[in-house]
Amino acid sequence: MKSYPSNPSPFLYANKWSQLFHNWISVLINLSHKQGTVYLNDLYDILPEYESKQLTDILQNNWFDELKRSPENPSLLLATIRTVGWKPMMIGLLLVPNSTPLDIIAMIFLFWHFMNYISLIAIGYTVLIALIATLIGHIAVYYRTKILQVTDKRVKLMAEIIKSMRIVKMYCWESAINRKVRSVRKHEIIRYAIRSIFDSIQTIFTQTYITVTFLIIFGTMWLLNMHFDMRLFTVAACMLCYLEISLMEFGIGMHDLVHYAAAEKRIQKFLLLDEFEKDRSLKSAVCKTADNNLDNPMISPSKVECYISQASWEMNGLFSLKNVIFNAYPGDLICVIGPVGSGKSSLLQTLTNEITFLNGSIQLQDSFCYVPQEPWIFSSTVKENIIFGEEYNSKKFQRVIQAVALDTDFIQLPNGANTLVGDQGVMLSGGQKARVNMARALYRNTDIYLLDDPLSAVDVQVSKHLFE
Repeated sequence: MKSYPSNPSPFLYANKWSQLFHNWISVLINLSHKQGTVYLNDLYDILPEYESKQLTDILQNNWFDELKRSPENPSLLLATIRTVGWKPMMIGLLLVPNSTPLDIIAMIFLFWHFMNYISLIAIGYTVLIALIATLIGHIAVYYRTKILQVTDKRVKLMAEIIKSMRIVKMYCWESAINRKVRSVRKHEIIRYAIRSIFDSIQTIFTQTYITVTFLIIFGTMWLLNMHFDMRLFTVAACMLCYLEISLMEFGIGMHDLVHYAAAEKRIQKFLLLDEFEKDRSLKSAVCKTADNNLDNPMISPSKVECYISQASWEMNGLFSLKNVIFNAYPGDLICVIGPVGSGKSSLLQTLTNEITFLNGSIQLQDSFCYVPQEPWIFSSTVKENIIFGEEYNSKKFQRVIQAVALDTDFIQLPNGANTLVGDQGVMLSGGQKARVNMARALYRNTDIYLLDDPLSAVDVQVSKHLFE
């Protein structure tokens, strides 16, 4: 991302008068008028107290305080209020005189003044609409949460389908996948439809408020043979129009509150999840090596120590690794074999601390690289995909590409190692992608290499070369 020079905000140096009436921003307005537009480097820097890092740190501290105050029922809302301060709420209080509750109270008084007990009909209908809007708001929060859950499920499903599109095409699973996606999408649309029905009910009550209230008030007065003239009619029309605007704003506020409540509930649920204790399985390499050397200086310390009593993705998952124990020392080559679904990839993911629920201990000394079973590349040159941000060393680079047998492939590529690959470039084969991934790991020159089925996508000759 392109960086721009620092441009401190004049708000920091403006006096109270300028801050109150926003005179400090007139310089930017005049500049935009002269240029005809505003560029990114014209904009002022954000104020220090509003920087995301500072606000994140403050929110984190306030959330921890909230957990200490009420471990059973902490409130993310209170933590957020303490983070942003009371200034936004004080500004909101300025809008209270023009808010719906005070409008309703004022209109009730005026209705009673002009219509006496007949005004109770309009008052009752107004209160009824407000209660209906509140009830619909609670229902909308429930369905909004359900919609987000189904949407998450659909997005996850689509991501898995796109990732495994070749397998889907190879086994002709299009019809089955189509039915699965339609089923998930159907549940999502049903929840959207139910929520839209409640929104429509609220809109109908709001839009027909004036007409229905007029019919109720003057219909009742006509049935009771009560006298009403144009003056009463005009006053009632003005008050009802004003109340209609307030009720519409009340509906908009309830709509925004629904979105906030659903988001706040999801975020708080995420924050209350148990912390993943990485320190229990990864130990300091320096301390561990020192301990081993003190115990027996003649023995080379192991690089990998694995003692897994049980490991699984879920707390009560059906699949789990059990009783896996081994040590790996410098120079060791360990191969794990087994049928499909036996847990080979899960074992490597346990070593990299991806498996959440682990009963046992795992210790990786020094640095390590993990090459997944599914190779990946990004849109850039082959060389950039291999060095991956590391400093380029031509001799080291040549040794790496010879080790993974990419030197012969570079001859066939238009620009060799500088050939653009990815979405906007040359399409590499599965074997070439796998070897680029292995070259990326080798170039980092780590102490431990975890390779997940590295020979599955290459031919016999290349496989023999890689293994040797």
